[in-house]
Amino acid sequence: MGNESNYESQHLTGDAALEKIRGLLKHFRSAMMVTLVNGHLHSRPMGIQGDTSKFDGVLWFFSDRESRKIEEIKADPEMSLIMQSDSDSAYLHLFGSASVTDDIGKKKELFTPLAKTWFPEGVTDPRLTLIRFEAERGDFWDSPGGMLQVLAAFTKAVVTGTRGQGGEMGDVKL
Repeated sequence: MGNESNYESQHLTGDAALEKIRGLLKHFRSAMMVTLVNGHLHSRPMGIQGDTSKFDGVLWFFSDRESRKIEEIKADPEMSLIMQSDSDSAYLHLFGSASVTDDIGKKKELFTPLAKTWFPEGVTDPRLTLIRFEAERGDFWDSPGGMLQVLAAFTKAVVTGTRGQGGEMGDVKL
């Protein structure tokens, strides 16, 4: 056996990359935000804010301005986001850079009643700040038919003894 994969490999750029990411983002409500601190990786779950169907290369996250991740981003803005939906057989790992902003207009645009759980004073809460993540590239694994496609690939392998097609994989460059 060689290095064959059950996934069709794709290398997407520009509009095709944005379209693929938009299609995948609908499966995720949160991401594992990974920062680098003194040569060590540090990750934490973060809720994705806003309408991801309009993804243009930027994702937004609310944060407490006194949290450790804010210091980490200011020290080294390079970071990645890892997203996973087993039920949809969709996986995405984006690489890019982050910045911290207090854009009140963006806060108002993104703020939801759920955000009041952490920031009860709303958009004027003095602890509320925004993390702006700008994606540069990423890797994805996707079975557009979801679990049905995965089960079909499994069935084909069991019945015929040959590999089933598991979906798509590849990289995106923005």
